[in-house]
Amino acid sequence: MVPLARRMLFRDRGRLLVTVTGLGSTVSLILFLLAVYDGVRDGTTNYVRTAVIDLWVCQKNANNLIKSSSFVPASRAGEISGIPGVLGAAPLMRIITRARISQRDTSTLFILAFDPRTRIGEPASVAEGTPRLARHEIILDRSFAQKYGLAIGSVLHIQETPFRVAGISEGTNALLAQFAFVRIDDGEELLGIPGIASFILVRLAPGANVRQVSDAVRRLDDRLTVFTRDEFVANNLAEIQTGVLPIFGAIIVFGAIVCGLVIALMLYSSVLERREDYATLKALGASQRYLLRLIVVQSIAGSLSGFVCGLIVTAATTPVLLHFAPSVTVHYTLPAGLIVFAGSILISVLGAAVPIQLLRRIYPAEVFRA
Repeated sequence: MVPLARRMLFRDRGRLLVTVTGLGSTVSLILFLLAVYDGVRDGTTNYVRTAVIDLWVCQKNANNLIKSSSFVPASRAGEISGIPGVLGAAPLMRIITRARISQRDTSTLFILAFDPRTRIGEPASVAEGTPRLARHEIILDRSFAQKYGLAIGSVLHIQETPFRVAGISEGTNALLAQFAFVRIDDGEELLGIPGIASFILVRLAPGANVRQVSDAVRRLDDRLTVFTRDEFVANNLAEIQTGVLPIFGAIIVFGAIVCGLVIALMLYSSVLERREDYATLKALGASQRYLLRLIVVQSIAGSLSGFVCGLIVTAATTPVLLHFAPSVTVHYTLPAGLIVFAGSILISVLGAAVPIQLLRRIYPAEVFRA
């Protein structure tokens, strides 16, 4: 069966090439979108996951770092530090502002201002430079730095204040905005309102009871709410999954539909052109089940060829795309590749449904048509 399916598939090589190229392009798009999807998820939650923080204290009704407003007195950090079981506490200020890189280039930065004395809240993913900041120094996300050609020692202006780049972090790209880090005294200067923080970050002593510490924090001020690191990560992930990520999911679904339609169209036209061949096979005694398997094998072969082509296209085009769009972070993972592979097999089987229906209407007597 396989040799026959291969001969029928390769008889019209031009059409096969166009089909495989179309499938490969669609597979490449799906792989790229899945990689961007994983990149956004990682970039949005990486700081919360990796920073050495056990509890996040924020204003009630605020539950994430990305899309909720929280204002708490920075002095609460000192009060929380005195709670039994607390190793240290420090304020964290969040500022969304514009940065001027040159006379022509400006961009939005998602600035997190941490306490340089306790170092609670400093990023754990500084790949270049140092997280130990002096006044008017800043840590930038690598994607942001690459986009604007910035490096250690470069200077950018935030609210007309020059900031020297002292560090480059990785995994801090939320796609729509990139994280940056400054000292909290610089953050107060930028915000213009001293004594206000967005969050209080808490480190617990080994063996501390999380529930007891959380209850003690709430008793200090009933307007505060407390989340563990895992809870806060989940909140941030849920927020991004209800925002931009569903758009990627919808595009991926449409891409899968396109793949199925391309396969169905290729096989449908193939069956139409070779009605006499299939009629001859039926006249020679080939069973309906055999012919159905013949169609499915062709469909799977075409789909797998498209998958391999998609891998090649992805490997060739990703560096080019990232060169022109450095603010996009992609994470290609084996599970995502396996999902696309399994999806290709499933789509090939479903795509064979239409030509199979046409095959059922072919009769052996058609071989004797003039």
